[in-house]
Amino acid sequence: MKKKKVVKKVVKKTKPAKKTKPKKAAVAKLKTKKKAVASKKVKAAKKIAPPKKVKAAKKAPVKKAAPPKKTVSLPETPAVQDLQKQNSVFTVCSCQYTEPEAVQQAAAELNVDPHCIIKTLVMEDELGKPLLVLVPGDQDVSTEELAATIGAQEISFCSPELMEVHTGYETGAISPFGIQKVMPAFMEKSIAMLPEIYLGAGQRGLLVKMSSAELIDKLKPFMVSIAK
Repeated sequence: MKKKKVVKKVVKKTKPAKKTKPKKAAVAKLKTKKKAVASKKVKAAKKIAPPKKVKAAKKAPVKKAAPPKKTVSLPETPAVQDLQKQNSVFTVCSCQYTEPEAVQQAAAELNVDPHCIIKTLVMEDELGKPLLVLVPGDQDVSTEELAATIGAQEISFCSPELMEVHTGYETGAISPFGIQKVMPAFMEKSIAMLPEIYLGAGQRGLLVKMSSAELIDKLKPFMVSIAK
């Protein structure tokens, strides 16, 4: 018997089809579509996003109007009025005191040295001419020294009645300012060394505080060495 010939068929493997690249125009359209879709998504996200909280504007603080300043009325004594007319720099102090320890009591109330409280004395020469004499509160006047200094034969104290006639002030309230009669004033020169002094203000219980320089400038007294 003849052997049949076996014919082997060779099956050729087909290569996979190559992916065709899209054309440039198609790629461009695809990109624009993607961009459009992305922009729509962004817009939608913006719409969905909750609104931002707006901070309320802070109210400016309202400034309270300052209370009106209280005006302190000064006592209308001739001494205070005279000092005001001369534009003097001074303050008025009140204290309670009685004669004859007026200086010591006033110094204790004001918490100052009695030496700073100046006594205003009314004196007269042998002819009866009045004069004012200023000395520290803890000192007295040497009438002999004063007479020799001003060229008088004798210096003596005026009576309380004459003091009031010459000055317009009662005893214990005499001030060198605002007096009724024009008369010379003599001041113990050591008073000029004091930074602050206290004088009668024309009423019992009232004193004027000022600098010694202010006193000298406004009163213009004769400077003498007469204290003892």
